[in-house]
Amino acid sequence: MKPAIVNLQYVDAAGKAQIYDALQSGEIIAYPTDTIYGLGVDVFNPKGIIKLFHLKERESTKPVSILYSNVNRVLTDFQNLNEYQQRAVRSLMPGKVTLLLPAPSTKRFPVSLIRNGYVGVRVADLPALNNLMDDYPHPISTTSINPAGLPPAKNVQEILDYFGSELAVAIDNGKTDGARSSTVIKLYDDSWEILREGTVSRSQVEISLSTKM
Repeated sequence: MKPAIVNLQYVDAAGKAQIYDALQSGEIIAYPTDTIYGLGVDVFNPKGIIKLFHLKERESTKPVSILYSNVNRVLTDFQNLNEYQQRAVRSLMPGKVTLLLPAPSTKRFPVSLIRNGYVGVRVADLPALNNLMDDYPHPISTTSINPAGLPPAKNVQEILDYFGSELAVAIDNGKTDGARSSTVIKLYDDSWEILREGTVSRSQVEISLSTKM
């Protein structure tokens, strides 16, 4: 069975209900970001997490990241961040980066989303997506749409070719701009480190942090 297709730029109440119902039921959705398309499940729905890792054939020791709709929701969930880390979050997001943040003890994220005490977090620079997800109560997972060894899907047709029968909803926003993923940055108490350079270069990160902090 093919997933429902919803156009990101023209999501009506019925489309929004389909997306929210799928997430609440532990189903998987596909959605666009400002880099590549992602697979999403409600990160607090155990059924969804299990289905996602099974679909991706991903080991539980290799966590996926979390997508938030805005920076304030990140800082609400990660109240353990110090002042330096909070300023860095506000300086770099929304944007084409994934920030590895110290996992808070007050927010019980699934262990499969935590590695060495850190959680990967994104806020995409895609207002239409953020507005859509603002009314959903929980963050969702974000991981590329591709079977092992194949390139990430760049459009809805490729998403359907890869995982069509396994998805509840696919949110269409046309072809992605490029194949590069987000830049992964680990935030320490008073410094940072790039673990994977993607769309955003080291020099761009340095400029953002030096001018906004």
